[in-house]
Amino acid sequence: MITKNRFTSVALIALAGATITSAVFAQDEAAAPAAAPAVSQTELVEMLGYLTVFQSGMKELGFTAEDAPAISAGIAKGLADGEPNPAMMAKMGAFQEFIQARAAAAQEKMEAAAAEAASGNIEAAAKFFEELKGQEGVEASESGLHYKVLEAGEGDKPTMEDTVLVHYKGTLIDGTQFDSSYDRGAPATFPLNGVVKGFGEGLTTIAPGGKVILYIPSELGYGNSPRPGGAIKPGDTLIFECELIEVNPK
Repeated sequence: MITKNRFTSVALIALAGATITSAVFAQDEAAAPAAAPAVSQTELVEMLGYLTVFQSGMKELGFTAEDAPAISAGIAKGLADGEPNPAMMAKMGAFQEFIQARAAAAQEKMEAAAAEAASGNIEAAAKFFEELKGQEGVEASESGLHYKVLEAGEGDKPTMEDTVLVHYKGTLIDGTQFDSSYDRGAPATFPLNGVVKGFGEGLTTIAPGGKVILYIPSELGYGNSPRPGGAIKPGDTLIFECELIEVNPK
């Protein structure tokens, strides 16, 4: 969870082309029917088209049921051709302009929605950091990271080019826990330049054996684009309790 967010927007995924990888609907085993209904091959093929809609981002790109005949015609031509038809490929330039315009509009819409969703959390964060200012031992860096060193540790502190072995627990300002290496029963190893900015910077404040609490504002965490479906929401502040075990573990 502390790694940099590498998720790409649905709009940009659509630009690269959709590939059916896994079902988008997962049912709880406990809620599954005792016996699966009989499904015809035609229905299964229909599912291929149905899942493609959700996995390719067609709706986010502004396509509707009215576009289905044209999309179906394109699929039929593609399945009938042994290799890409030069006449179709000659339209690629126009297609790229067309889809890029839709992707840009979809991206703008998604960013606006994320910013709106983040506004409440950002307001709560402002109050939270204001209260932190008066707490003993809490320091702030130029980046906006706040941290409290509990134990300094011994030896050299890591740099952003180092890999570290760390035990940590991550929570939100309301106490919701979203990650914990302690719960998994094993510390985590990762390069400091491969995690969110606030986490990497925070671990450079202690040496091996040290402990620190990190208070990471959203702009040094996941901003308005956290991993979809997780406990972290747009604009959330992250709090990590960290124990640096080793730098550049063998």
